[in-house]
Amino acid sequence: MRRLRIPSAIGTIALAVLVVRCSAQAPGPALTREVPWSGKGVWLAADTHVHTKFSDGAGTPAETAVKARSFGCDVVGFADHGDNDRKGATTEYFDAVDEARRVQPEMVVMGGMEWNLPPWGGDEHATVFVPASKERRLTEFKASFDDYGRDKHEAALAVAGLQWLATNAVDGATKPVVTYEHPSRKDAKSMENVDDMRAWRKVNDVVIGFSGAPGHQGKPPIGSYNYNEKPIDRWDPVAARPGDAWDTLLNGGLDIWGAYAPSDFHTADQNDVGDTWPCEFTKTWIYAPERTQNGVLRALRAGRFFGVHGGIAERAEISVTAKGLPRAAGAGEALRVAAGTSVIVEVTMQVPAKDWRGEPNRIDLVEVIGIDATGAKVIASAAPAASGPALSVAVSVPATGLVVRARGFRTMTDGSRLAFYTNPIRIQTGR
Repeated sequence: MRRLRIPSAIGTIALAVLVVRCSAQAPGPALTREVPWSGKGVWLAADTHVHTKFSDGAGTPAETAVKARSFGCDVVGFADHGDNDRKGATTEYFDAVDEARRVQPEMVVMGGMEWNLPPWGGDEHATVFVPASKERRLTEFKASFDDYGRDKHEAALAVAGLQWLATNAVDGATKPVVTYEHPSRKDAKSMENVDDMRAWRKVNDVVIGFSGAPGHQGKPPIGSYNYNEKPIDRWDPVAARPGDAWDTLLNGGLDIWGAYAPSDFHTADQNDVGDTWPCEFTKTWIYAPERTQNGVLRALRAGRFFGVHGGIAERAEISVTAKGLPRAAGAGEALRVAAGTSVIVEVTMQVPAKDWRGEPNRIDLVEVIGIDATGAKVIASAAPAASGPALSVAVSVPATGLVVRARGFRTMTDGSRLAFYTNPIRIQTGR
């Protein structure tokens, strides 16, 4: 504001009015939620839903980590079941995870557990990972809050478990990460997941989202989805169907992450549930502030990751730019613009020359999904451009705001599709 020389009391009042009127004007574009390491992070290929012999897996953590590394994993997260008749999350288990770290010192090796969520006994699961310094406290968490084999099944136990994690599993800026796995596998309707997620997020923000792509991708039924809902292009309907649970939650103001694709690895025996090795077919690419366990957890909480099948894409990103915005916003971030502002939504990725089978690779289609007060729909769809961003589209932001997320596909010879999904960017309006 220009300096004004106003010598009288009346002038002082006039200046006050001027200041109020200026402050009432709509502010310029701004980032309202930022990922601090944007532009200076490190990409890490990860699988954070892996089982070992300590529950119902086939190998030791060390053996599995070696194999994961051979398929390109930078990060492997062991999540053996919390069942009280298994050895996941025990002292012996964490000793074996430490041995895996010694065997694969170049990897980020994390020891977590798969929580039998109350009040469903052993029917609903979530992976739990905590900061490195708090890892062995999961032994106490399992004993106190896992719902397998209990006489009574009460939702209050889940509330208590989430509160325990928020109090006892935090190390400075690093908080625990709980992810709801294979969300629609036992649901009559995928939209049932909306109420569950809302209930958990009313407690705190420990639950970051759900597995948009279930594991067990090696043979039908994909994901072991043998009840009512079936995966779409190998992804759970909550993520793959525009307007389903993920978009409903985003439209309701909850920033939930679903661009997560784990293997749920148990065994390489294809006569079993049809698993692929960690990072063999399925990867979650994480853009982390550093190559550490705590760095991985911070990135997962921030939503800075994407999931992909078949090695069809690497470093896939969605971004939003607007005139006057200091930099482009990326996945997990939020920005504010005036209603009616035209923003540019771009999708970029690296397309490896070869896919997971070593065959020639390509991306056939890239799409942007937009979520606003009217619902969710694909707002841009095209074959990727030969150079520059794969897809770039100008979008006018409605008065109620907009959320955008992206996906890409490769069509296989049998007509099926492999896909990647990004997490969303929230575009707000007003002050």
